[in-house]
Amino acid sequence: MADYSRYKTETLVKMRDRAYEKYCTETTKPQGNWGDGMRLAKLPTLSAWEKARERYFAIDAELKRRKKVEDEKL
Repeated sequence: MADYSRYKTETLVKMRDRAYEKYCTETTKPQGNWGDGMRLAKLPTLSAWEKARERYFAIDAELKRRKKVEDEKL
């Protein structure tokens, strides 16, 4: 997993927004149906969706960690 601790908080918020858009795009992209028959020799891979999901959750976790640290300081 990538290390997002080196980025500024404002940058992470922008990155999270873009990652969420990518995650939503990959989620709603049609992956084929079981009724397609033997045209599809194998099931579609979801690697792009998995990468987008992992990136979004990693950035979100870093932002939550920073918020928790900020709340503890107060």
